[in-house]
Amino acid sequence: MTGGALRDISGLAMCTDEIGTSVFIGNDTKDVWLVQPARPATVLQHGGVPAMVQIFRASRSPGVLGGTTLEPGTAVTVALRPAEVGLVIDSVLQSQWSTMTVVDQTATAAREQLPELIRNERYKNAVTSCLEASTRIVDYGAAARYDTQTLIQSLGLTTGTTRCAADLTIAENERQTLARLQKRLPPPELKTSTFAQKAGSLSSELDDLLKAAGRLFPH
Repeated sequence: MTGGALRDISGLAMCTDEIGTSVFIGNDTKDVWLVQPARPATVLQHGGVPAMVQIFRASRSPGVLGGTTLEPGTAVTVALRPAEVGLVIDSVLQSQWSTMTVVDQTATAAREQLPELIRNERYKNAVTSCLEASTRIVDYGAAARYDTQTLIQSLGLTTGTTRCAADLTIAENERQTLARLQKRLPPPELKTSTFAQKAGSLSSELDDLLKAAGRLFPH
């Protein structure tokens, strides 16, 4: 490993076949990894993909990743020898995953399921814009300086000055309006301050994720 504190990689399951020509990697850590083959190779998704990961892949900011994403709860098989497969924690992906964690856990605390919540197109837009906003954290300096407060500021959850915050507000107004029109009990509010509070309660977990950004684990 190069740089930074040692990551707990006990949740990474890595196996090879009898002749050592392919490697299976399963991710049961809290980090998002990039699987980086040393040369062009087939990388196959192994098993199912959790709903949160599906939403993350559909909503994250586009760009050249230089590898295959390996989110928590996913696994891949790479048609190469183990020594030809590297893993890296990417700063942008890790920041976006931290944001996704906040969105998912805030929705859960409000008795909502994220896949159900984003059937509202307004919330789908909000998830996308918030993941885009979270990429700004990578401009704040070295990974050791990343923290939850910086993430909250990047998302604009306390100031309400970002597209992320505006989209969350628009989505919540529509959610509450629909509940009134359907004569349902008002759902628990998902204001920007609610997301900020949830992020604050997850600070130790999120700080650990953010500080891992950009640290390389070679072969």
